[in-house]
Amino acid sequence: MLRVEHECEVETEHEDILFPPDRNFFRKAFDAFRSSLMVSGKNPGARKYLRSRASVISEKRRHLRNYKHILHPFSAFRFFWEILMILTITCLLLAVPYQATFEINRRSGYWTVCKNILLCLCCVDIIVNFMTGYFDKLHHTVVMEPKKIMKRYIRYGTFLPDLLGSLPTDIVFVNTWQTNTVTRELVSLMCGFRVFSLSSYVTKIAQAYDVPVALYEVCIMIFWLMIAFQWQSCLYWLVPIATTSMHLPKRPSNDSWIHEFNLWEESKALQYLNSLLRAVSTFLSSGFLHGRPRNEADLTLVILLQILGSLTIWILIARVNQLYKSANSSRIKYQDIMAQLKQYMKHRQLPYSTRHRIVAYYEFCFQHRYFYEAEILSTLSPHMRQEIGMHVCRKLVENVTFFSNLPLSLLTRIVALLKSEIFLTNDVIVRANQPGDCMYFIATGTVAIYTGSGKEVCHLEDGAHFGEIALVMPDERRVASVVAVEICELYRLDRADFARTIHPYPMLWEQIKKIAVERHERTTILDMH
Repeated sequence: MLRVEHECEVETEHEDILFPPDRNFFRKAFDAFRSSLMVSGKNPGARKYLRSRASVISEKRRHLRNYKHILHPFSAFRFFWEILMILTITCLLLAVPYQATFEINRRSGYWTVCKNILLCLCCVDIIVNFMTGYFDKLHHTVVMEPKKIMKRYIRYGTFLPDLLGSLPTDIVFVNTWQTNTVTRELVSLMCGFRVFSLSSYVTKIAQAYDVPVALYEVCIMIFWLMIAFQWQSCLYWLVPIATTSMHLPKRPSNDSWIHEFNLWEESKALQYLNSLLRAVSTFLSSGFLHGRPRNEADLTLVILLQILGSLTIWILIARVNQLYKSANSSRIKYQDIMAQLKQYMKHRQLPYSTRHRIVAYYEFCFQHRYFYEAEILSTLSPHMRQEIGMHVCRKLVENVTFFSNLPLSLLTRIVALLKSEIFLTNDVIVRANQPGDCMYFIATGTVAIYTGSGKEVCHLEDGAHFGEIALVMPDERRVASVVAVEICELYRLDRADFARTIHPYPMLWEQIKKIAVERHERTTILDMH
């Protein structure tokens, strides 16, 4: 009796075992570290771009064989490193301006140690970036050649701002630590260049997890405003000090806003809160809570930050407007469809397991983007539709041995006849003893083959095909059942289309018939045992 819930009973070919089994403790520890540098299912990017287990294993083998010293962009290590760098750079951008401003009179050793630890991590990040491959979206491949990685990072990446923002500037002032205090703290603000890599990392994580666009826009706006207000607050306090003296911190001049409110002798908390209040009111152009600026430095800073605040507001408005007119429209449309789907499932009171399977089907089928493919294709010429079909099925054509020596004209005709179908985990694709009228090609995924008595025979993965018995033996019933082990994308070829297309190629017919007979005999023998 066929079981719907799949439990592996056959011995796999150990495709995922990349290291020898007989190893000592230290070798196992080293191999475990090396595995963390290779593609991993823990990285959401691997699940998004390498959609089946066979693809992941193939990528691991390519990595281990040709690029042992390169870090895979979809590795577990890289994913956790990016999370660590988001936290590190955020702490750096919040803590350094505060200690450079409000701890300027007497910076404690704790502040110095923490700051330099964060900068050391940023320096390590530059090295890690030089050793990390990247995903080429144009060719849909992972590039791990060292020269290409370096060229991309230096020319098109954030190398220069990363380098400037990671410099341990305190080293320059070791001999003049006490005499050039103000200059030292001003130079330490170079860590602000790290804002570019922070933006890059945050965007990568958001895209990897397919964060809803609206939620991402709101959260990122709050995040950047928080950092902007922190820096503005510190600048409002630091600039009057710097214009007074670039060596030792001295009390600002009498026309400074600090003197106006007698804040120089107050506590650090009160100084910071007053600076923050001034920053928020200026940035949002909501008016001053005190007199107008009375010196050039203060006035210049207010003008610049008010202009920056106005530009920021207009940029936010433009981004919201672009949200509905750019490429994100397909993702928003997908979210609308998913919202309707969830309301429908709730209205029909579908069980939770069914809801979960329907959502999984939509996610795999549309990849979080919804568009009317039929309408798009209907506007194209037959030649362009044929070209798109060949491109969409390129992996299938490359991997399936059935297609290896076919004439291009026949290959094009067969690909045009293929119909894409998606099966979820534990879906029964084919049942034994049922009439068959088609065969299947596996584009991505893994299926399990069962005999009529329910005995598991083997697994088939990307590039394999099954069901050809139904094409060459019309009166025969299915001799085996096929169950999806994971979410699978299959291409179906119907018997009528097959017979019409293959008729002018008798040798190919005999080849497929031979394979079908051999599989039929083998399955029958296994079923008898």
